This record gives sequence, C-alpha cells and structure tokens, in this order.
Amino acid sequence: MFALALAAGLAVPLVSSAPAAAVPAAPARAAAAPLTAGGLFDESPVPQATLDTDSASVELGMRFSTSVAGSARGAQIYKLATRASRTPSSATLWSAGKALARVNIPQTTQTGWIQANFSAPVALEPGRTYTISYHAPRGRYAATQEGFRTPISRNGLTAPASAGVYKYADNTAFPTNTYRATNYWVDVVFAASGATPGPTPNPAPDPPSNENYPNEKNTGVPQDVNLSAYEGPMTVNQADAVIDAREIEGRLVIRAPRVVVSRSRLKGSVYIERSGSLTMSDSTVRGGTSQDSAVSQSGYTLRRVELVGARASAGCDGDCKVIDSWLHDQYMRPGSDWHGDGFLSNGGSNMVLRHNTLACDSKPTGNGGACSAAVALYGDFAPIRNVTVEDNKFVPSPAGYCMYGGYDPNKPYGRRAENISVTGNVFVRGSSGKCGVYGAVTAVATGGTNVFKDNTWGDGTPLRAP
Repeated sequence: MFALALAAGLAVPLVSSAPAAAVPAAPARAAAAPLTAGGLFDESPVPQATLDTDSASVELGMRFSTSVAGSARGAQIYKLATRASRTPSSATLWSAGKALARVNIPQTTQTGWIQANFSAPVALEPGRTYTISYHAPRGRYAATQEGFRTPISRNGLTAPASAGVYKYADNTAFPTNTYRATNYWVDVVFAASGATPGPTPNPAPDPPSNENYPNEKNTGVPQDVNLSAYEGPMTVNQADAVIDAREIEGRLVIRAPRVVVSRSRLKGSVYIERSGSLTMSDSTVRGGTSQDSAVSQSGYTLRRVELVGARASAGCDGDCKVIDSWLHDQYMRPGSDWHGDGFLSNGGSNMVLRHNTLACDSKPTGNGGACSAAVALYGDFAPIRNVTVEDNKFVPSPAGYCMYGGYDPNKPYGRRAENISVTGNVFVRGSSGKCGVYGAVTAVATGGTNVFKDNTWGDGTPLRAP
C-alpha cells in the first residue's frame, strides 16, 4: 500500500467498528519468539522489505492454501528494525470471511519475525483457501510491492499471485483488498499432520532443557504416517515439487527451486545443486555407508529431520538451516583414514543451527580415521561467515572436540571468520569430562562481530570461550 495506497484507499469506505466474526475460543496472549514450524517464508531477515509510513488503522494479510493436511499453530509478522515500526495488536486466521482463531500480541521491542501462537492448533484442509492477517492499529508495517507478482510455494503451502490483502478498519476485519501485489510479510506457522509442534514461546527464553532436545520421539517420520514407494524422478527438475509420505531409495538430486520433502524416509543421500533449494521436514535420511554427507550442499532447510549414517550428517557451503533435528551415528569405514563430522562446512556463509541434538559418534579406525566434531567449520575453500549456533545439545563424542568454530590461522581462509554467534548451547561432559577427547570447543573466533556467550555444561555450569 505505502503512502500512495492510502490515498487510493480513501475511495473505499472504512469498515464499521463492529466486532469481527466470533472466534471459537477467547484470544490467547502471545510473546515474541523465533520460528518453530514451517511457513512460506525464510526465518532470516527480509532486507527487501520497506517501512510503509501509512499510520491508519488497517488489517494486513496473506491468502494461502495447503497441498498437505496439517494445522495452523499461529502467525508470524515481520517487524523492521526501525524505531518508526509498530507492533501489531493481534493476528487472525480466516476462512471464507470467518475467523477461525485469533491471538493478541503484546507490545515488544523485538524486531524481525514476531511469532504469536493460537491457544489451540487449527486443522487446515488441502485445497481450501485461508487468510492469515494481523491488525496494525497505527500502521507502520513492513511491505514489498510486487512481492506477490507470481505465486510462492514452500513447505506444502502456496500463496497465489496478489496474495497480499488489506482492509482499513478501526478493529480486526477480514481483509480482501489488494494493491500492486504487495507482500505485507505475515506468515502462518504450519505443521504437517503428525508433525511434532515446536515449543510454545515464552516472554523470555528459558534455560535449555536436556529433556526437550530432539530425539527418536520428535524427529523423523511420525509414527502415524503410512509410507508408499516413491516412483518419481531421482533428479528433481520441477520447481515447487512436493514429495510427501514416501519411501525413497537412492541418491536424490535437487536441481529445482523450492522443492519440499515431508514425512518421508530416504535410504541414500540428498544433494542440492546451486540451481535448487530444498525444505525437508519430519523425515529421516539414512546415509548408510556413503563417503559423502547424508544431506548436502547448499540452499536447504531441515526441520525435525533425523540424519543417521554416512561419513558426515550434513555438508554445507552456504544458505543452510538445520532446526529441531537429530544428527548422529555417522559411518566410519573400518581401517580407513576418513575424518567424519556431524555438520560440516569447509567454507561458506549464512548457516543456522538451532535447537538440535548434535553428535559425532563414529568410532576411530586405528588407522587415523575418526570423527572430527559434531559441528566442524573450516576455512579451507572460503571464509566461514554469518553462522548462528544456538540452543543446541552437544552429546559426548569420541571426536577431538564437540565443536570446531572456523577460526584457524593454519587454514587458507581461517583468519577471516566473521559474524559467528555461538549462544545458549549445552555441552554434555561424558566420560572424558570434556564432551570431546580434548575439549568442548576450539577454533572459535571472539571479538568484533563474533559472539560466544551463555553456553553451559550439561549441569548448567558456564562454559567459557576457549
């Protein structure tokens, strides 16, 4: 809409201040929190969004549909990091003009994605159109003209062209107007049927809980999902392709953008080429005896995924996110001199590891082969930059260290580690008392844009930067 849109909106009568359609349950109160379930948009900042200076009271939303059965857990609204931006007052899920759920949003100084969870999940039917919206009583919201010039699909969800909708109103009202295919940066928090929802956010982050980290009960294919054999191509060239509830065997190569794999089990490996991108959720990848990574190489997001087997669980050279997942039981060929890892990058940027259980537990071979680290960042082929390692559980390991942080003057790019944040992680001591053979963490850059804080041992004792 922007200021120009406000002028255009004057020709449209303001909505009455009468209450919107009744909601089945009283609105819940919500707090700001990071992303906990898959939606249409990435959880990282949205630099192309612009602050709309419109200060009128308005409802802003997005129309969408789902191709897989699931539920809406809440909403997310992007708030720009500027003092002029305003926190919305509520978020609502609609169908055919009827409010299905609503949540009140308290004022917050947080910027970026603000999440508000409904008091109870709302089941969504495949093929049906829904609207997720928020009320901005004083305007000042994030917007991108032509953001919905073409449809967007991800995680089984699709927003059609011109999905962004608005309606000027003193109170919450069903938005139906469109303006220049604008994206108002509201998203639904969505979980496919059988998926384990993320934790309900709190006003302030709680200390990590060892019992709540990913394990066999909350990662991989949900128990109530029946898998059928995958008969599609092993090289995916179709953009927005969705693979759901399938048993896949072999090496799956992703060459197309925005491919979705959900509630599936793959016996083999996944490779994402530069031309492609992948979102995988509630799935298991069994890498077997592969010398490669179970999942690699760039442009992927994993949520509630179990990675087991293969020399390394996940390899990344850029734009990778691993969230609420379990990496363990890597393969080490007997008698080999392999070096194995959990999450491995030999150089790259834009990586997020959040709330995972991380292990590097393949056994030493006696011939120089051994696990290196559950998180292994090396400046071999490019600098390690823009990495977030947050609220993970590092389990005891026969590796040298549980984490190798990317700063190593002996590596070609090892002095150029930048914007690496290691916060709120738990390192379990194990029999060595150090998590790894030699220690918990090494090669961590500190100072400047790098941060190492609020990390602890399993008993809650603070872990200092190495």
